Amino acid sequence: MAMDEYLWMVILGFIIAFILAFSVGANDVANSFGTAVGSGVVTLRQACILASIFETTGSVLLGAKVGETIRKGIIDVNLYNETVETLMAGEVSAMVVLYKLVNNCF
Repeated sequence: MAMDEYLWMVILGFIIAFILAFSVGANDVANSFGTAVGSGVVTLRQACILASIFETTGSVLLGAKVGETIRKGIIDVNLYNETVETLMAGEVSAMVVLYKLVNNCF
């Protein structure tokens, strides 16, 4: 199969996306539950459980819509029908840049 040579890019993209999602999600949780835990309304354990449930639910329910917006609203993927590897490399590169931006801001 022709795509076997690009498997490393898919794996690298998955790892970077996972780290990005984890760090952005952790920041969201800190912003939303920080005052509730600090004031004693919920315990840290309760906040972690609630955050896990709602962050996962949100990503499952809204993840496809975000992907559709990127696919149709931001770039025209049909331009890359002949050069799929260029699109893959561009997406992985964009995630690396985003990773650097996110980790330098928090």
